[in-house]
Amino acid sequence: MLSHLVAKQDSPEPASSITESWQAAHGEPQEAEGGRASSALSTSLKSLLKGGSDKDFRRLIYNLLSLSNVMVRNREHFAAYIGVTNQQYVIMTILYETPGATVSHIANQIHVSSQFITLETGKLIKKGLVDKRPHELDRRSVSLTLTERGQTLLREVWPLRRRTNDLTFQSLTKEQAAILDQIIGSLVMGAQMALHELEAPHRSGRRAPSIERKPKSGLADPSQ
Repeated sequence: MLSHLVAKQDSPEPASSITESWQAAHGEPQEAEGGRASSALSTSLKSLLKGGSDKDFRRLIYNLLSLSNVMVRNREHFAAYIGVTNQQYVIMTILYETPGATVSHIANQIHVSSQFITLETGKLIKKGLVDKRPHELDRRSVSLTLTERGQTLLREVWPLRRRTNDLTFQSLTKEQAAILDQIIGSLVMGAQMALHELEAPHRSGRRAPSIERKPKSGLADPSQ
């Protein structure tokens, strides 16, 4: 069961901001429990540290990345099966679930720019898979819908998608699936907050100090 992941706990101390963490990296490192410098830890949240070590947390991150990479590769197979790109396939599935969706709705759904969605839907329109028409309530926007051909292609890939998802999530009970959904939702919100801070104007163009330093060759200068 995953219930222990959402069990009531004492509220962890708030994490330092990314800016504060960056500044701390240029000061004297503090020793964490277990003797490892705290500046080398990948998190400062006590709830994610075990005996002062972030080893278990890093394993969690690697597992999440592995799962994400495999799921993207699976989706690439779905997309190739119906002759579109990965992102175009995602757009088509959203339009199947939400007929008449706008460009901004799709962009918000998958966290990309409206310009990107406009470009990709333009390609789908040329392929005869998506149709557009003026939005009924906002004439500055357009409603996007799948054509009959687009719907047919998605219906043809559904059995492949269903089999893949059955194999991927077969170990979860109904209760575990609900808890996982809650956890992933919270992680997505936190990740968006972190990305917003990483992309803040005051961080624009900032790089690690050592990048500008010339590496030592280890050889004596013959002119000296």
